[in-house]
Amino acid sequence: MSTPLLPVLQALIERSYGMPSLVGDAGHFLIGDRGYRSLYGGEGMPDEGGGWPARLLVRSGDFGLRAALYYPDALVRHLERHDPRVGIGDENIDAFATLVEELDHLLMVASRAAAGRVVRLLELEHHAAVTKYLLVMHFLGRLTGRRRVSEFHRMWARHHLFEKYDGGPDEDAGRYREAARLAGRYVRILDSLPIAKRRAELLLFHRRTLSEQVRFISERG
Repeated sequence: MSTPLLPVLQALIERSYGMPSLVGDAGHFLIGDRGYRSLYGGEGMPDEGGGWPARLLVRSGDFGLRAALYYPDALVRHLERHDPRVGIGDENIDAFATLVEELDHLLMVASRAAAGRVVRLLELEHHAAVTKYLLVMHFLGRLTGRRRVSEFHRMWARHHLFEKYDGGPDEDAGRYREAARLAGRYVRILDSLPIAKRRAELLLFHRRTLSEQVRFISERG
């Protein structure tokens, strides 16, 4: 397709949460393997033969915040071969989720910084997990021509996005599991709402603090 995927995703995220366009074109923040090596050498690069550890790279100082959005070349090539606008399946949902996650981190950090709010890592991961589900549902809805995606496809997406992850016992893995658990409960609440009320709820979701979001899920879920 002629239109790059990243600005399409950025527009969907900003529109879903009522975010102002604080960063301009997110494509200006992109670096690939060569850019990553120039900043960090080979540390953290994917091993030959698989993996795409994309990440948002953030620095702060007297100059304010600076960021770079690193997507491994292998991830980009994979999504060029398996464009989610053409189809989402087992072969590309993980790569698509990775693309969305880091973009959401960039937009979320900018949003919280503009509001003068501190953002915790768990809050970042939880917000991105919900965003991944929303965008998978969006593309599945377009591909199937349905306003409401079937429960089968919702279960399939929840499995891939929230349920199958097990990264081991370390702190980072525990945070990802907790973010997925909270997001899985939240999207069930969201899916139970009438379509006309979901937009207003997503605006509230984006504005809540993490503790407010946990309380909301506990009370409603």
